[in-house]
Amino acid sequence: MLSYPLPKTQPTMDTLTCLRLTRGHTPAILSLQSAMLAALPDPCWYYPSPGDVFAACCDRGECFGFFDGEQLAGFGILTPWHIRPTTCYAIKIGDAPEHTFDFQDVMVSPQYRRRGIHTALLRLFEQIARDADAHSLYCTIAPANLPSVASFTKAGFRCVGVQPAYEGMLRGYYRKSL
Repeated sequence: MLSYPLPKTQPTMDTLTCLRLTRGHTPAILSLQSAMLAALPDPCWYYPSPGDVFAACCDRGECFGFFDGEQLAGFGILTPWHIRPTTCYAIKIGDAPEHTFDFQDVMVSPQYRRRGIHTALLRLFEQIARDADAHSLYCTIAPANLPSVASFTKAGFRCVGVQPAYEGMLRGYYRKSL
């Protein structure tokens, strides 16, 4: 699993198209991040990433997004352990990192919420991880972000620890065993 696995199929949704994102999508990602941050009830729920981080993730093939025509409606990043072997979420909570993936930086545009984009990304990323013989998916969530906690819990993720991350912000570390 030292190369990035390709999904066997891309998910489909009514009017939305799922694409693997490229570096050229970085401005759309940053625009979506700004809109999403502005709509959050508490800005501490999400720790923003700079454009160069998104561009690097796109270059490695880790980013997938849903488009409504030219509009990026939502996206997420799935990072395998070998890309960040000393900083992946499994390491941060004391688990063995091999054959794990981190689900990170999931965002859905405020105008596209409650349409199933987050759920479709969860399913896509779980399938990619299973196809790569991974044993676990990880994510971090601000404990006060109850909508995200509920979404990931419903998808089978369980909180395995709470500790500071991202400049000291408290985060719950969630794991889904595959």
